[in-house]
Amino acid sequence: MGVISTFCKEVVAYAPDVEDTILFAISSDYVARAGLPPKDRMDSYYDRSTAVGKLNDVNKIVFSPEGQLFAVRGRDLYTGPMPLSANLDWFSTAKRVGKAEWVQFKFLFFDPNGLLYAATKDGELYKGPAPSNENVSWRYGQATKIGNSGWNKHDALFFDQKGNLYAVTDGDKLVVGSPPSTTNDKWLDSCTTIGNGGWRILTHFMKISLDDLLWCVDSRNGNIYKGKIPTKDDTNYLDKAENLGWSYNLYRFLSLTTDKTIQSVVSFEFLPASGKILSQQPEVVQSQIYKNTSSVPLKYSFSFTKTMTETSSFTQEHGFTVEVGAEVSFTAGIPFIGDMETSISINTSTTHTWSFSKTNETQTSFSASTDVEVPGGKSIRMMASVTKAQMDVPYTAKICTLFGYETTIQGTWKGVTHYKLMVTQEDYSG
Repeated sequence: MGVISTFCKEVVAYAPDVEDTILFAISSDYVARAGLPPKDRMDSYYDRSTAVGKLNDVNKIVFSPEGQLFAVRGRDLYTGPMPLSANLDWFSTAKRVGKAEWVQFKFLFFDPNGLLYAATKDGELYKGPAPSNENVSWRYGQATKIGNSGWNKHDALFFDQKGNLYAVTDGDKLVVGSPPSTTNDKWLDSCTTIGNGGWRILTHFMKISLDDLLWCVDSRNGNIYKGKIPTKDDTNYLDKAENLGWSYNLYRFLSLTTDKTIQSVVSFEFLPASGKILSQQPEVVQSQIYKNTSSVPLKYSFSFTKTMTETSSFTQEHGFTVEVGAEVSFTAGIPFIGDMETSISINTSTTHTWSFSKTNETQTSFSASTDVEVPGGKSIRMMASVTKAQMDVPYTAKICTLFGYETTIQGTWKGVTHYKLMVTQEDYSG
């Protein structure tokens, strides 16, 4: 049932070290760019990256572990997928999820489980679920305060993939420890120092990638580095890190995120054995009354052709998105109810071009023709009906992402089918 439709674009020359990792940047004129992280010092990120939109007047950005972008403009917080339209201001399509209070925060950062941490400009630290309702205060209605003071003194705060919290302190040290859980925790006192100097100048951008490598940008010359996370026994980071380029300090903001945009479907397969028939109900497609006012039998012909339009869609349970206005299509069979009326099958003899991003429509036609004999002085009603069923059918698909990564996703096709044409005859007395 899987059908090859398109192929990933070639990314051999700049194949990434970590599957689906991309570097997101915002320039001085608020143009957003996205591309594969640099591989070496002569690898020009600017030349390879793509302008993906604008974030006019943005003053803070952070990506969730699932690749959702959160951005502060003015006093408000917005969220949405990574921008993908070069000439579009991302804020025009993003959802506002917080009002007024977001100007109060110096740092916004996520832990690997998707909890949002925020340090205020006056030194408090909060954590809570990512906000989703602009009318609910995140700081006072959803978040928990876990730090009373001092958090504004740091130059950087970030997590690794194991949930350890790192900070660059005002004493120019890099420290790490388990994140605080209450305001009584003396976090800084319990931390381990893994860097003794020279860290504050590296905080123009500082992030640990999915492969547990530390990325930094020097604020003086824009040199970008990637290397192993230092330890208390080996605090020498710069001498061992790779220098992957320069002038990255020209970007207002930088972030590592995951490529969650579907560019094409490489192969697709419905999984009918795991499908569910959610409902089945009759639907009349044609009805005709024949009246015989004479005293002798009369013969009529009951015939019709009816085309039913059936709609369906694919859920995006896998966290991937399709660019607004883009068309991602593929060819596969059509789910239907089998003869036993208790199971779902896939019609592979008649294929359909499906869309991941839009509501799909298929058509099923029914026709019948039968003679009707009506006795004298009687009336007969002929009625044709079909069964309408709603179905959920899981699927698995191999997809190619915007920047050429190939991965497998799962989800659910939700659709309608019509089947089992029945023609019935009954006396009519109306």
